Amino acid sequence: MAADRDVSAFGDLYRIYAPQVLRYVAARVTGPEEAQDLTNTVFEKAFAAIGRYRPSPAQFSTWLYTIAQNTIIDYYRKRRLPLVDDAETELSAVADPGEEPETALLADERRDILYEAVMRLSPEQRMVVGCRFYFDLPVHEVAQMMGKTEGAVKALQFRALDHLRRVLAPELARS
Repeated sequence: MAADRDVSAFGDLYRIYAPQVLRYVAARVTGPEEAQDLTNTVFEKAFAAIGRYRPSPAQFSTWLYTIAQNTIIDYYRKRRLPLVDDAETELSAVADPGEEPETALLADERRDILYEAVMRLSPEQRMVVGCRFYFDLPVHEVAQMMGKTEGAVKALQFRALDHLRRVLAPELARS
């Protein structure tokens, strides 16, 4: 059992959760090597603290995301760098080489419009939107990770989506 510091059992948890944690970290740092290093640090910290993990009310993945968020904050504090905005990394995409230039240009314009709209959200709203729709986390996990109630997360999500709908509807109608 992983809670007893069984390396094999913890290895199974690593194989299950590492891809999700890596995606979460990679969306918040600038390079793939940094993301991999920080993901490994998250699991090292988790293994060291596994004895303190209590299955309820937090799920294991929520606990890992909390460790990941704190590890990222520590990483930026130590280097005295500004935090990379989740929205900027999440919305970046590589153009499809087989795509028509006009289609690629239109996609770039829409991505820029979306980025500008997301940047107008509060940091908490951006975090909720990113966690819910980019990382596909359930409301209860986002609430636990943010230290908020599920109702507060739902309200943040509603206000964020309402704002995006109001801002994007006229913009996308023009393109």
